[in-house]
Amino acid sequence: MNLNERLQQEQLGNGTQKINPDEQSRYLGTFRERVIVAVKVSQLGNSDIQSAFAASLKSHSIGKVLIDQNLAANYFTTYVGLATQSKHPFTLLSDTTKHHHQDDPIAVLLAANTAVNVDNIYLG
Repeated sequence: MNLNERLQQEQLGNGTQKINPDEQSRYLGTFRERVIVAVKVSQLGNSDIQSAFAASLKSHSIGKVLIDQNLAANYFTTYVGLATQSKHPFTLLSDTTKHHHQDDPIAVLLAANTAVNVDNIYLG
């Protein structure tokens, strides 16, 4: 990127370029390598998935819960409650433009601050 493009981005409020923006969009602003467990939109209301997510929170004391409140809709309070019970910090996200092109996007996930490289992050 040349200097003029960088200055223009700064003036428009775009800041610096993200590393792997598509990956970060898919994984609620974090990288795949940091995801411990993820819940897709289609799984949100499933009580078995909610129990499995709670168990994952219990067994992983590290990390932060990321919740897209637009995608989680009526279930975001359930997942906030699970995060609170397990004493995990959580962040509510509300960017409605980033998931429109994905089939069954991730609505909730537990992510570490560093790479953990979990092979299967999906419950169910």
